[in-house]
Amino acid sequence: MAFTQRTRRRFLVWGSAGTVTCLALCVVAAHRPSVLTQWDHVLMLGPDRWRPSAPWLERPLVWVSSAFGTVASAIVTAVVAGLLLIKGQRRAAAYVVLAIAVTSLVTSALKQYVGLARPVVVDPILQYTSSAMPSGHASNIAAAVTVACVLSALFVRLRARRRLVLVVGVLVALVVGLDRLMLGVHTLTEVVAGYALGLGVGLLAAYVVDPAARTGDGGEAPD
Repeated sequence: MAFTQRTRRRFLVWGSAGTVTCLALCVVAAHRPSVLTQWDHVLMLGPDRWRPSAPWLERPLVWVSSAFGTVASAIVTAVVAGLLLIKGQRRAAAYVVLAIAVTSLVTSALKQYVGLARPVVVDPILQYTSSAMPSGHASNIAAAVTVACVLSALFVRLRARRRLVLVVGVLVALVVGLDRLMLGVHTLTEVVAGYALGLGVGLLAAYVVDPAARTGDGGEAPD
């Protein structure tokens, strides 16, 4: 059972909106970075804000950064896709790989295009040489949460459990974004751009691939 045409159109509309939002922020960052600097002042949580009073936060923040990095994302993607293949859900497996892979590739391409320097931090906890816009951690976790929600809509029958997937996913994404801000490796707009990209690509991939099991794919969509 596939998604209805109405649902797929929503994937297309909201996926396009998320992707365009990210692209718009990247264009502004490349040509008018001072504009984003004004927005970033709304929420500044770098190490200088919390380290004097709570130095113990450094270790868990670094752990979150590692746990949701590129390597961890690739491993989880491979495991999930493999399990779906074992269950005979070939389209769903293809969707997972496409969504995460495209998100990573587009993130890297946009970083090269924008070339925005990382925030300046006195005595930094982590240092990166790559461009800051958009946040790779934010785009990866947003894509992963989007994928999880799409798959739960297909394969989880109880509405309460599907809502739980959404709530937990959003909370995890917020923790990852907050981690990037508190470590001082990204600004607010860089994290928001990453979120928008991951959401956009995740939904567009669902529109293109349609991960719902079809006749002969060996599975059923939920009622």
